Amino acid sequence: MSARTRLPGRLPDTVTAWLARGVIVFLYIPIVVVVVLSFNDSDVTYKWAGFSTRWYGVLAQDTDLLSALWVSAKAGIISATLATAGGLFAAMGMARLGARGRAVFSGSLFLPLVIPEIVLGVALLSVFGTLKATLGLTTLVLGHLVVTLPYAALIVLGAHRALDPALDEAAADLGCGAWQRFRLVTVPLLKQALLASWLLCFTISFGNIVMSTFTSGVGTTTLPLRVYSLLKTGLTPEINALGTLLVLFTFVIILGAGLRQMRRVLIGDNPE
Repeated sequence: MSARTRLPGRLPDTVTAWLARGVIVFLYIPIVVVVVLSFNDSDVTYKWAGFSTRWYGVLAQDTDLLSALWVSAKAGIISATLATAGGLFAAMGMARLGARGRAVFSGSLFLPLVIPEIVLGVALLSVFGTLKATLGLTTLVLGHLVVTLPYAALIVLGAHRALDPALDEAAADLGCGAWQRFRLVTVPLLKQALLASWLLCFTISFGNIVMSTFTSGVGTTTLPLRVYSLLKTGLTPEINALGTLLVLFTFVIILGAGLRQMRRVLIGDNPE
């Protein structure tokens, strides 16, 4: 076969490969820029004035920014935990419903995915106002739970449907009660899905700004809201320093999970 006849077949693969490289570069350029500019000695983010680490020292002394970071972390941990648990129970409940019941239940559960988040925020704020609830960490977590619960349910539901019902039946035949089957069979088999659900929900909650605008109160300003408020006075490389630390933290988590998964692949879960 001549090179002329091979070229048309290889051209789509070449174009696809270069498009993939372009997409990766487009996604990672902002991250690289944030890391580089975090070492900028200038007082503005757009002008390079030499290498310096002083903004990390400024970040360590910025109590307002660190407090907002702590609020986002607490809200993310609590809402991700509640959403993952709710997704697990929703998946187990839907498995016991008929086809019509599953359709109604799943449609109600996944409805927040198609409703604009600003509409959900306004509606939830109206509910809190009617109940005369004080805006704070509780309302913030409830708002984030409305956003994250459908994602958790989608992930856990897909994994739960892939389980073999015979495993639960075998555990029941061996004398395990409902709680033992849940703790010793269902949860271990869904461990990876639960972890993925928790991490996704935490990420969504941590970076949420729309729902946080309507459900946060005095003393519960999240990190995205704090950064957004700094736009009025101008961003400094201190924000880039914070972003670099968050990127490093995420990289450590991904690397740890990747090494653990690689070890499981190389060693294997079974002694065989």
